[in-house]
Amino acid sequence: MMVAVRKAEPRDAEAAAGVLRRSITELCTLDHHGDADTLAKWLENKTPGDFLSWLAAEDNFCVVAEANDRIMGVGLLHRSGEVRLCYLAPGAQGRGSGNAILGMLEEKAREWGLRRLHLESTVSARPFYERVGYRAAGAAKPGFGISHCHPYEKILP
Repeated sequence: MMVAVRKAEPRDAEAAAGVLRRSITELCTLDHHGDADTLAKWLENKTPGDFLSWLAAEDNFCVVAEANDRIMGVGLLHRSGEVRLCYLAPGAQGRGSGNAILGMLEEKAREWGLRRLHLESTVSARPFYERVGYRAAGAAKPGFGISHCHPYEKILP
């Protein structure tokens, strides 16, 4: 499966929101444990309309990973250096999509003159971020409902 990462476009909104929602619901079970309240809060802004507003914000850089004309992942970098989204569709893990998304976000960060990126990881994603050079940067903080966010950072070479 050949994966291509490109800048997200308005036509991606429906599929991208679907990937975000499925990823959270199906892949982040170690974080939400199926708790309906937690899921509702986490999914609240994962809509096509919100995706379009993220694209329209000039301080955001959003990408999608595609394979066989299907969106398999979504990434979003804010000009502050925060990676705000890095989600994959169920079944897309371990195929290079996450690495490719982060690679493109890191490239944009360098263009913006950023030296450090930071993010809040789910329990499920921590091993992935550690494999690609992110380091724990403090204690876990409360997330949505019963979930916790684990702060990570990476100094860009």
